[in-house]
Amino acid sequence: MIAAQETTHFTRRDDCRICLRASLRPFLQLGPMPLAGAFPRPEDAGTELAFPLTLAVCTECREVQTVETVRRELLFKDYRFLASTTATLRDHFAGLARTLHERFLSPGDLVVDIGANDGVLLRPLDRLPVRAVGFEPAANIARVARAAGCRVVEEFLSPAAAARLVAEHGSARVVTACNVFAHIDDMHEATSAISTLLQPDGLFVCEVHYLPDLIDTYQVDMMYHEHLMHHSLRPLAHLFAQYGMEIFDVARIPIHFGSIRVYAQRKGSPRPEPASPSVRELLDLEIRLGLDAPATFDAFAGEVLSRRDRLRQLVLDLVGRGRRVVGYGASGRATMHLNLCGLGPEKIPYVVDASSERQGRVVPGTRNPIVAPEVFRADSADVALLFAYNYKAEVAAAEKPFLERGGRFLLPLPEPVLEPA
Repeated sequence: MIAAQETTHFTRRDDCRICLRASLRPFLQLGPMPLAGAFPRPEDAGTELAFPLTLAVCTECREVQTVETVRRELLFKDYRFLASTTATLRDHFAGLARTLHERFLSPGDLVVDIGANDGVLLRPLDRLPVRAVGFEPAANIARVARAAGCRVVEEFLSPAAAARLVAEHGSARVVTACNVFAHIDDMHEATSAISTLLQPDGLFVCEVHYLPDLIDTYQVDMMYHEHLMHHSLRPLAHLFAQYGMEIFDVARIPIHFGSIRVYAQRKGSPRPEPASPSVRELLDLEIRLGLDAPATFDAFAGEVLSRRDRLRQLVLDLVGRGRRVVGYGASGRATMHLNLCGLGPEKIPYVVDASSERQGRVVPGTRNPIVAPEVFRADSADVALLFAYNYKAEVAAAEKPFLERGGRFLLPLPEPVLEPA
């Protein structure tokens, strides 16, 4: 394991990103860990940075968050995740575009997508009679979006950047932030910028990993430095209220192994959306699940470490019996599992990934090579450690010959298990 680097590259917080009180209670220490999405080239392996990784819960507003904040330029200026690589995500965002159009949008309305990635939501929006613009700070990813014809502002969201966009394009009827609202350290700057972007009757729609799902399925593999927060509804409602906004609807969605889609509007909107009973239902659920109790998070910490140990031992047992075990899905999840378990290329010779942005690189920290699916299909692997278990159905369909010849998937969570049994 590479050593933690005490440099100006990161800071530690003692105040909550939502309520700003000095009320953080650490419950899980995982560091030092490399940056989960910083897949280096082989010649650069060994120079990647690693930082402490501590999870804490705010005892006031109950937001779960990472204590350490790595500089965002290190995290996102060279990013290696292409959302459009998987059909599951393409279909999901096409569905979101349809939902926004059917529920809220009129011809000519502006939609602003924060963290647009490769245009996975902008593309289906561009096929509708609306205007769409995205913020995407990663230069390599923004180029991919532009090549697909998307309009992208290549910078981080800020009130000043929001004001410039409004001056050029007008105010937005809808602002979206899908799987990026956990990546922002200064939540107040971001929420202020969102308010600047919205027209008086504008709506903010975000999708975030849902804390109850993370806890229920022990998803420690999503708790890396890029994910500064792990949201539940109560803290989000508290944050929005500080900027004159209220949540009027929420839906649990299966994407990323458990998320919520949250809809917010300005209080006193000239065109208010009706309040859905789903908001109160989830707020009540969070209380029943014990998200206000420190013991909930202590129990979670113990369980994820126990599951880590069982996964590592299962891999070692398989390799010890002569089985060839490879990885599948070079995501942040893979970085977390391989580093937590200490499984380098001598145990997991490579990790498969469909993204050209990652192929030919290595997993940070453990330095397992990342290869194209064709390498896996020409190999005689016995077991694929499925880091992309949230896309299991899609992977199983793509790798049907592997399964038909007796290959098995090893699912790391919620309990390490071989499938088929």
